[in-house]
Amino acid sequence: MATLNAKPSSYILLKGGTLLIHGQNNRVVPRVADLLIQDDRIHSIEDHIDPPEGAKIIDCQGAIVSPGFIDSHRHLWQSQQKGLHADHGLAQYYASGNLASSHYAPDDIFWGVLGSAMESVDSGTTTVVDHAHANYSSKHSNEAVRATISSGIRSIFCYCVHPRIISWQPHINFDEDMFPSWIMETFRGLAASQPFGPNGRVKLGFALDAMFVTDEDLRETLGEVRRLGAHLITCHDTRPGKSPAIPSAVSILHKNGLLGSDVLLSHANNITKEERAHAEGSGTKFSSTPLSELQMGHGDPVCLLPNFFSMSSIGSDSNSICTSYMPSHMAAALLDARSRKAREHSIPGMPPSIGPKVEDAYNLGTIFGAQAIGLGNEIGSLAVGKKADIVVIDGRSPAMTSVAHRNPVAAVVLHSSVREIQTVIIDGIIRKENFSLKAVDVPRSITHDADTSTGDSETVEWHDVVSALDRSRQNLDKINKEKVDQELVRKELARSIIMAMPLRGPVWRRNLMLMVHRFATWFANWRAKPSGDQGVATQ
Repeated sequence: MATLNAKPSSYILLKGGTLLIHGQNNRVVPRVADLLIQDDRIHSIEDHIDPPEGAKIIDCQGAIVSPGFIDSHRHLWQSQQKGLHADHGLAQYYASGNLASSHYAPDDIFWGVLGSAMESVDSGTTTVVDHAHANYSSKHSNEAVRATISSGIRSIFCYCVHPRIISWQPHINFDEDMFPSWIMETFRGLAASQPFGPNGRVKLGFALDAMFVTDEDLRETLGEVRRLGAHLITCHDTRPGKSPAIPSAVSILHKNGLLGSDVLLSHANNITKEERAHAEGSGTKFSSTPLSELQMGHGDPVCLLPNFFSMSSIGSDSNSICTSYMPSHMAAALLDARSRKAREHSIPGMPPSIGPKVEDAYNLGTIFGAQAIGLGNEIGSLAVGKKADIVVIDGRSPAMTSVAHRNPVAAVVLHSSVREIQTVIIDGIIRKENFSLKAVDVPRSITHDADTSTGDSETVEWHDVVSALDRSRQNLDKINKEKVDQELVRKELARSIIMAMPLRGPVWRRNLMLMVHRFATWFANWRAKPSGDQGVATQ
C-alpha cells in the first residue's frame, strides 16, 4: 500500500564514466558504466541505464567516478590558522595552533569549521572524522556541529576533552580539572539530539587528548560515552622521540579494557610490537596523517607497513598544516613507504622491490577508511545499496590525459589535484557541480533540518565564508598578539611536553605522581623483556 503524501524520489544518473569498483579482496576493477542514484543511495550500476523521468543526467564520459574520499582524522576548526605552521614542529604547533583555541569565540568556531568542511568537500572528501577541540562551552560545541551540518559533509563529530587554558600571562595556566561537570553535561545534551542533519548525516563521537587522568576517571567516562551511543572513540597516540614520559594511549586503554572496534587511534608512529598486538586483537584501528607526520617529525607513517595496513586509514590532520586533498596524502604515504622499504630492506647489488601498490594507497582513503570508522556497510565503495557519496574526477585535463584511461587509480593518487574535482555528491545531494562549490543552507540550530527547510535557514555562498573567515582571522591575530608572549609559551611548552602535562595548577602533584608511576611501569616492563622484543612495531 502506497504511503500517502510520500515525497517523490529524486534521481541522478551518471552516464558513461570510468567507475572505480571494489571487487574481491578489495581490488579495484575499473568499469565504464552508468550509475543511477535514487534519493540518498546507489540504485543500480549497469552498462546502460535509461534515465527515469525527471532524473538529472551528468555526462561522465572521459571522467573517473570514485567513491568519495574519507578523511579519518581532521581538526576542522583551524581554518583561520592556515599559514602559521609551515615551519613548525609539534611544540610550536601546540603553542600557536592547538592551544590557541582558547581565543576562539563560538562564532569563530562556526566559520572555521564551515570553511574547513567546505574546503574538504571542494577537494572530493565526502566523510570526515572531526577530532573536535575548542569545546570551551556548550555554545562552542553547538556552533561546530551547526557548521558541519551546514557544509553538507558526512561527519563523525568527536567531542574532545582537551586541556583548556585559563590564562596566558604571566605564565600559561591550565584549567585544573580536565572533567568539570559541564563537560559531560554538554556531551549528554549532544547525545540526546544525535544524529544531526538530514538522514543523520552527522554522528556523535568522543575524543580524548590527554591520558593524564586516573584509570577510574577514564573507565567511568568512556563507559558513559559508550552507553550514550557514541559512534566512535578517538585518541591521539603521538610520542615524538619515543619518549616514555608521554603516555601510550594503546597501553592505557588496553590495561583498562577499553580498546575495541569503536576505537580509532591517530598517528601511532612509535608504538611497540606489543601495543600493536593489543590493538589488532581488540579490533582497534589506526589513522595516519602522512603529510603532517612527515612535516612535523612524528616519524614515518605506519599505514602502509605490512603489519599495520589492514588496520589503517588516512587523514589530513588540519588544513592549517597542509592540503585537504586526500589523494595528496595517499601519495605521500605511498612514496614514504616505498622510500623506507628501499632504504631498510634492499639487498646490496640488487634493485629494491617497489613495495606497496598505488591501489593500496587509494584504498586507505576509500574502502579501508570506511571500515576504520565503522561505516564500511554504508560508504567507501561504489556498490548498489550503499550511500551515494561519490566524486567525479575530470580525466581530460592536461594532468590526467592518457593516464586516466591507462590506469585510473594511479591517475587519482599520483596525477590529480583539486582542479580535477568536477562533481561531489554526498548523501545523494550535489555539493559541487561543474568544478564549483554550491551554496549551503545554514540551519537555525543543530536540531533544525536545513536541507528540507522552507525558508527557515540562511543561504551562504563561498564568498560569504571567505569574508567571515578574513574578519575572524584578523581579530584572532590581534588577540594573540596582545595576549600571548610566544617566546615564553615556547619555553614553557617545551618543559610541559617533556613532562607531558600542564606545569601549573593544584592537580600538578597528582599528575606528576601518575607520570612517575607510568614511567616506572614502562621501565620495569622494558627491563623485563628479552632484547629482541624491545623494538617498535614500525621498524
